[in-house]
Amino acid sequence: MSTAFFNYKLEYRPLRCGIAISNPNVNSLGCIGLIATKDGQDRWIVSCYHVLCRPDGGQFSDGEPIYQPCDSGAGSEVARLCTSKVDRTLDCAAALIAPGIESVAEILGLGRLGAAQAPSLGMRVLKSGCATGITEGFISDISGNKVTIEAPGNFPKKYKLTEPGDSGSVWIERSTNSPVALHIRGNDTGKEFARAVNILTVLHALGLTTCT
Repeated sequence: MSTAFFNYKLEYRPLRCGIAISNPNVNSLGCIGLIATKDGQDRWIVSCYHVLCRPDGGQFSDGEPIYQPCDSGAGSEVARLCTSKVDRTLDCAAALIAPGIESVAEILGLGRLGAAQAPSLGMRVLKSGCATGITEGFISDISGNKVTIEAPGNFPKKYKLTEPGDSGSVWIERSTNSPVALHIRGNDTGKEFARAVNILTVLHALGLTTCT
């Protein structure tokens, strides 16, 4: 187990972006992408549908629990799913953070998040995720809501941009820490790149805004 993976699986209170979470009905790990709000008072975890709900895009039940840390049983429940806060087409979902569980709009290892903004071609971005820790890339393609991120050309050829377990983390603009895209997955074969979705589209679909 890598040090990054171990550290991201630890219990964090307050909750923050980048750390590992899981739905016990799914039995796989992903990350908190954002801490968001519907009305300025509540707090929601934003991540991928395949992380929070079902990896195959299947149905789930309202109120299913989300654990953090992932391996401590029901005592580690921090949030519950809501069937009205999902979009399977975009592969995004949100879970309402439970009363008494504190959260902060920070990303592990990268600090306070800025306001969400639209991604743009050539933008240098960072992400913090439980499989590969902090990695850096640039936006090489935008097609509708879909965003492609690659490692900079002068980085080593074996540079790992992402691995399974990073899903649900958020790509942020390097100089402002502004979230720009929700990380969905990497490329399993061939050229190394990451697939993501425009964060503004995700937030609009879920009816949420970022906490900063």
